[in-house]
Amino acid sequence: MNHLQLQQASLPDLSENQISRLPKDQLAHFNNAVQQLHEWTLQMRGLINRGMELRYADQMKEASNLDEVDSAKFRIDDGDLQIEVSQPKEIVWDQAHLSQIAERMVVAGDRVQDFMQVQFSVSEEDYAKWHPMLRAAFQPARKELVTEPTFQIRWVGEVQL
Repeated sequence: MNHLQLQQASLPDLSENQISRLPKDQLAHFNNAVQQLHEWTLQMRGLINRGMELRYADQMKEASNLDEVDSAKFRIDDGDLQIEVSQPKEIVWDQAHLSQIAERMVVAGDRVQDFMQVQFSVSEEDYAKWHPMLRAAFQPARKELVTEPTFQIRWVGEVQL
């Protein structure tokens, strides 16, 4: 196992216009091949990341023990190979606990907005069940945004996974 390489040059390089003019069977096969390649790539990326974590676990532990402000980014030197590691920290807030704090703040007369970012939303499932008069009151606050389309191609009669 000397060199593991993926050759992008061996993959078709088609423009949007060329793709739009493909016969439907070629379009379906191309779409499915790209989907499989995408899934394989995500799986390989995960395996490579976990392999790197195993290989450089000691150096990563050492870097995380440093009391540096930006310890989420560091470099590992492995001979003539340098690996830039980014290990950002994510903060997750307990929503139920924050809700209780917000309720106490309101009772105390404080403005929750001064301390927390508050975003209101309404479940579409609930909204659909409401009485029309109640929905009418909320209608001016509701916007329906159009997102980019996604396509799932399958042959007629084929079971969709």
